[in-house]
Amino acid sequence: MRRFATAILCVFALVVGFGTRQAPAQDGVVTFKFTNEAKYTIYMKMYSQNRNHVWPSDSTHYVLDDSDERTARLACRVGEKICYGGAYRTDGTGSYWGTGYKGNKACRGCCLTCGTEDDDVSYSWTLTD
Repeated sequence: MRRFATAILCVFALVVGFGTRQAPAQDGVVTFKFTNEAKYTIYMKMYSQNRNHVWPSDSTHYVLDDSDERTARLACRVGEKICYGGAYRTDGTGSYWGTGYKGNKACRGCCLTCGTEDDDVSYSWTLTD
């Protein structure tokens, strides 16, 4: 009887330990680099195209207020498509870059795909009027 109970416990441990385990989401990184050569300060965000996520957050933004290169290194999911959006105004009106400040505009060439640390996915944009 003791052997039977031990065998049942071992089978149960194998089923629970291996049968229900899910692979963790792969952690990745992507780096956006911007230089503001436009007339005024630009407010920037990055938007995931695969899930409901915004960098730095829904209520904050990156500020490009001089002509120095600014870098945003984002933690993301490997394979995730991320697009940048920016504007002079945080209400989303007026001039914009990429997907716009609210992330609701179409863009070309404003997205990167998240990769692993080894992939070192990055790109630089110079924003002009």
